[in-house]
Amino acid sequence: MSNTTVKLQIPLDKSLRDAIDKHARQLGFSSVQDFTRVMYTTVISDKLKFSLSNNEEYISPVAEARYEKMLAEHVVDKKAGRVKTYTDIDDFLADL
Repeated sequence: MSNTTVKLQIPLDKSLRDAIDKHARQLGFSSVQDFTRVMYTTVISDKLKFSLSNNEEYISPVAEARYEKMLAEHVVDKKAGRVKTYTDIDDFLADL
């Protein structure tokens, strides 16, 4: 380690650390440390922009059940030949 290198210790819940490790390895990093080093370097060099906001939207369990039922019905209809298919956009537009 060079004289300009310092250690950074961050307390994390083990499950979070394990999830980060798995994600980092899936991205091709050899360790959480390598992943973290690249992330810090990228953020500091302004090559990575991010905001801390939660814009996720969820559907209700009732809506999810309704959509699952619709999908199951579609699969049955498709197997029974009751779903129209088109070979190109012109066929589709002609059917409108």
